[in-house]
Amino acid sequence: MIEALVAALAVVVLVVAERARRERRRQHREQLAALLLTSVGPAVARADGRELLGWRSVASALREVLPDAVRTIEQGTGRPFPFPREVVDDAHARWTADWLAWERAHDIRFRQRASALEAELRDSGEGGTASGQARLAALDDEKLQDYQRRYEEYVRVGKALAALAEGSADSPASGRPAAADRGAP
Repeated sequence: MIEALVAALAVVVLVVAERARRERRRQHREQLAALLLTSVGPAVARADGRELLGWRSVASALREVLPDAVRTIEQGTGRPFPFPREVVDDAHARWTADWLAWERAHDIRFRQRASALEAELRDSGEGGTASGQARLAALDDEKLQDYQRRYEEYVRVGKALAALAEGSADSPASGRPAAADRGAP
């Protein structure tokens, strides 16, 4: 009889301990999810295009190290974490607007420099000389090289943001496999 009571008590203790363990794990998962939401979420949401792309490796590590917490967030919000489509689209729109503003300022800056150089060459009498023409050509080449460097960066980041947007549409929260899960960069 005592043996049966001890066995029953042991079973009750094991059941209570298992329930407590499960509850601690649930609470831990919720705390991790809250920590991720309050730390990573806002940082990603305010990141510019290049910074957002820098967060890709962090997001990948989070998915590997804390898959339950990420899944909890995505199930709770119905959106991919940490790159909801609207955050990526907003970063892409800001990136494009910044490019257009830079392009306009770049054009104005070089027009001013060209006008100043033409006036200097005209005043010095070098306007029609080979030396004067070489200086104008060098300025034009500088403008083109500066534009090309910036444009290459604009295209590279724009394409990466578009791929990130596609990946956020294909996230576990949307029910489709994420681009990273399909082997995409």
